[in-house]
Amino acid sequence: MSIVGINQEKCSKCKLCLQECRRSPFYVMENGDIGFNEKVLPCIMCGHCIAICPENAILTKDMDDIDTFAGIDSPETLIDYDDLFKLLRVKRSIRRYKNKKVPKEIINKVFEAMRYAPSGANNRTWRYLIISDQEKLSKLSTEVIKTNYLYMGFESGEKAIEYYQSIKRDPIFFGAPHLIVLYYETVQKSMTLLGLRANDVGIALTYGMLAAETLGLGTCWMGGLQGSIAANRGILDILEIKGHVLGAFILGLPAVKYRRTTPRSPLKIKGLDEL
Repeated sequence: MSIVGINQEKCSKCKLCLQECRRSPFYVMENGDIGFNEKVLPCIMCGHCIAICPENAILTKDMDDIDTFAGIDSPETLIDYDDLFKLLRVKRSIRRYKNKKVPKEIINKVFEAMRYAPSGANNRTWRYLIISDQEKLSKLSTEVIKTNYLYMGFESGEKAIEYYQSIKRDPIFFGAPHLIVLYYETVQKSMTLLGLRANDVGIALTYGMLAAETLGLGTCWMGGLQGSIAANRGILDILEIKGHVLGAFILGLPAVKYRRTTPRSPLKIKGLDEL
């Protein structure tokens, strides 16, 4: 997947690609044509030049998802703010699920939404994992409980596990049929870069969770799983991955409906009154 040049017959020499690109592989040739030289600064494949070119003159290789549609140049016409705001307000962390798996074609739509999430410098080195095996989910739940028993109010992991088994309740995954994990295989030693990668993950998973909402699905961020790995590396063995787990959420059909929004404290915003 790459940009390989410019179709000179289509190019109107508007120079929008030069203005938009932050890496500058585009340049003006002696004859006035726009050239493309990836050797100057390697292209990071953000695709902004493709998106902005009015003549569709950017030549590409192995890109099958470039699209256009009504409203693409006016996002505000695609969805009304009030409708989007309602969706954001009704989004709940679901902790009660129906005992039913989500069809693969529906789950694929959730992944497709995450596919188009932005990332810093288009550094899309993340990996995705979905677990739908209930036995494996049960093992993961047990390990997370054993790591977080004090936080959950128990004297030991064994007592916590015994209690939840007695009431036939999973306090970690809540009976959800699917777990989606986003991770980086490369171990990042720089905490600053790790934080930036975590920002990317948060955006991608938010895309997925909001997409799930429009499909009638419920989700819940799995901070307990993510936080337990530092103290229990055996969780990575169950997941059968290596590296950093920077985010995860459960997915399934909600077994509950909410009738009202929940209250939230007003934001503390410095500088807004100066506008």
